[in-house]
Amino acid sequence: MKTDDLLSATVEEYLETIYNMSMEGETVIGARLAEKFRVSAPTVTEMLKRLVRDGYVQMDHKRHVALTETGYQAAEAVLRRHRLTERFLVDMLGMQWHQVHEEACRLEHFISGAVEERVISSLNNPTTCPHGNPIPGAVPNARSYLKDNNAVRLSTVAIGQKATILCISEVVEDEEALIMYLHEKGLTPEIEVSVLAVSNTDASGQVEDVKLEVNGRELPIRKAVATKIWVTTHYA
Repeated sequence: MKTDDLLSATVEEYLETIYNMSMEGETVIGARLAEKFRVSAPTVTEMLKRLVRDGYVQMDHKRHVALTETGYQAAEAVLRRHRLTERFLVDMLGMQWHQVHEEACRLEHFISGAVEERVISSLNNPTTCPHGNPIPGAVPNARSYLKDNNAVRLSTVAIGQKATILCISEVVEDEEALIMYLHEKGLTPEIEVSVLAVSNTDASGQVEDVKLEVNGRELPIRKAVATKIWVTTHYA
């Protein structure tokens, strides 16, 4: 692979991550990106300078990072390929939903428009990836998808309330152990859960738990895990 291709792939990965964090209401700063990509702060700083120079992002006086319209369009183009690829790997090749993120990351930079259209046609116009996140261009507005669906984080749902899983945070889809855990526990899109109890603790290291009912069984999960699950709420 040529160096230019590698640089292009890296830019796309930054734009994807900034987009996903912004979509989920997170403040995007250099330190958060360094943590996400497991690189040094100077490495992130240099990349952000390049993205600003090329018109993909802008930064305010607090060094908060936001995509420009050009950046949004570029991010949505690669996310569209990524999520369509995940859909293809699950629906046509039979891979499990927790296995496909990394494979899609490797393939997304090389999918042509012709292949995109063939996948869309073959899969009968899918609107989301297997993790429930919207495919740009297949929903009215991918940027406001969570808001449009009145989605909230599972960690904020009140005791006694029922909810249906809409999607898993795209920001953590590369955390293989977490995605495997959700798969094993049956916490996947369209599954209905009920919040039975919440244990709040102090910041001294004690575990915070959310106790759920899922498919007739009780399931305690860490509150930090519940934060990564977006749901739509309803009462019985």
